[in-house]
Amino acid sequence: MKKNVIKIVTALLALSMLTACSSKTTSEVKTLSENIATLESKITDLETENTSLKADITALTEERDTLLAQLANEVVETVVEPAADEETLPVYGADSNHQRIKVSSVTVKTDEPLLNKMNYLGAEIGVKFFGGLTMEAKEIKTVSGKKVLIVNLIEGSGAVGEKSWVYDYFQGSTGGLMTSIALSETFLQKEYSGTWIDGVQFLLDGEMIDLEHVEGLSEIIYK
Repeated sequence: MKKNVIKIVTALLALSMLTACSSKTTSEVKTLSENIATLESKITDLETENTSLKADITALTEERDTLLAQLANEVVETVVEPAADEETLPVYGADSNHQRIKVSSVTVKTDEPLLNKMNYLGAEIGVKFFGGLTMEAKEIKTVSGKKVLIVNLIEGSGAVGEKSWVYDYFQGSTGGLMTSIALSETFLQKEYSGTWIDGVQFLLDGEMIDLEHVEGLSEIIYK
């Protein structure tokens, strides 16, 4: 009888220990599950926030690129008052409506030789309106009592990416007329009140220009 009681007590103790262990394990698993659920919720929140931030970054980047493009296309000119012995001469381009537009200016000494002033104008318009193409004011000669400037347009080398007078600025009726307006208006300076030229004639690599769309450049252009 005594032995049976001991066996029963021993069994009950073992069962109690197993139940305690089982209860503890279940509690730990529940806590871990709750922690995992909390972390998953936080991860979801962070992913949502990250997606929103990526969208903001994309929008801001596009806005920045748009502003940079606008800045690159704008002519920003710092207005500096010329000294007493200097003068500022406008440099002109032309728009698709064949209207003269100011694209830049050059400041020169008032007593600078006239031919030098012409070369300053040529260098500036070449950079600002003709993609870096060059030209040279060769001489000012007298034609029927009028002072006529001779300007030689220098064709590009033909290298890839380099501009060409013939293929970039003498093509099409609109493009050709824009070229004629920009060149003639810049060199004639019609509003200038001092000593200036009366007309201008353009050559291409030393030869008369006899091409379609720029017929006006084949003759002397007067004020």
